[in-house]
Amino acid sequence: MPTTEEYVAQIEATLRRFSSAAFVLQATITSDMRPGHQAYVVGEVTFVDFSRLHFREFIKEVEGKAQKVMYVYHYQTAEGELIFRYDNSQHRPALGFREHKHTPQGIIEAPGPALEDVLAEIAVTKEWV
Repeated sequence: MPTTEEYVAQIEATLRRFSSAAFVLQATITSDMRPGHQAYVVGEVTFVDFSRLHFREFIKEVEGKAQKVMYVYHYQTAEGELIFRYDNSQHRPALGFREHKHTPQGIIEAPGPALEDVLAEIAVTKEWV
């Protein structure tokens, strides 16, 4: 596992790589490095059909390795309707699992993806690749 700084650099590089794809209109990212080897990363990607991916990650370093403490990858239509959302937020009542995916059909257990995996899922689902 990389350090927090290396992990943030990887996220930024992933976004730069995808932002040059023909199906991406715009991509933004903000990284807030915090004391104690922590970081808060926020970004948005707008695609050619005007759908959007909003994402947030909170990372902290434990024993020299970055750990993703909190994440949300929220993908929506141009009209703001949910397509899917991965997150690890606690629900009340409890879901029985921490990492999950929201879809229009409901919530399912799903391991926490990397930003690159979410962007690839969108590209494949939309048949842009």
